[in-house]
Amino acid sequence: MRFETVERRRVRSGMADVEQDRDRREAWLISVDGTPRSYVDLLDPADLPFGVTRRIADVVDALPPGPLNALHIGGAAGSLPRCVQHVRRGSDQLVVDADDAMVDLVNAHLPVPTGISVRAGNGVDALRAARDLDLVVLEAVVLSEELASAEFQRYVAEALTGSRTYVVNVVDQPDLSMTTGLIDVVTARFGVPLVIADLGVLAGTGPGNVVLVSTEAVLPVAQLDARAREARFPAAVSVGL
Repeated sequence: MRFETVERRRVRSGMADVEQDRDRREAWLISVDGTPRSYVDLLDPADLPFGVTRRIADVVDALPPGPLNALHIGGAAGSLPRCVQHVRRGSDQLVVDADDAMVDLVNAHLPVPTGISVRAGNGVDALRAARDLDLVVLEAVVLSEELASAEFQRYVAEALTGSRTYVVNVVDQPDLSMTTGLIDVVTARFGVPLVIADLGVLAGTGPGNVVLVSTEAVLPVAQLDARAREARFPAAVSVGL
């Protein structure tokens, strides 16, 4: 992929770049301080080259068919909700991000499909007001004490219905201290979650993404694990750590 910077703007988390793919003009990369955050192909939103987003999309693909009522807390350019909207027509999704400057930057370059609403605001407030959700996705590069609290998990449980699917994506260190603490809190409310972890963080070679999934749907764990291990950025999928 070859990208050219279209706009650079300071957002809450650093200096953000909006970059356009020179070979696929409808494809865009959002980076913050040089670190890629989101990739969006407006013509093919299901094209998800970032490993962690692809792994979450695999879980969503395995849920019962039909449109989803979803809340996404965080998510930069909205790669995942765009994919969900593309493959599950008729879904109703709200994306809430605390970074108002990032929301403005994305909206200026990447039009949002019908069925997705994006707004700047407090994700906890949005969750507390939500009901009848099929899916809650929490994208947290840094997991605050509030987001990891038992009270937050209660808000999630009260908002969910249907397959009751809750996904948390964090970036953790090799000691997995953030993950293990969060697993305890999630397990107390929802039962032992599915864990999707970068092989690098599991091997102790550096930080990496860890995703926790709690759902009442029956997921093909072995199939998800095989697909994750064969990916460009391999991961492992298991019930608990």
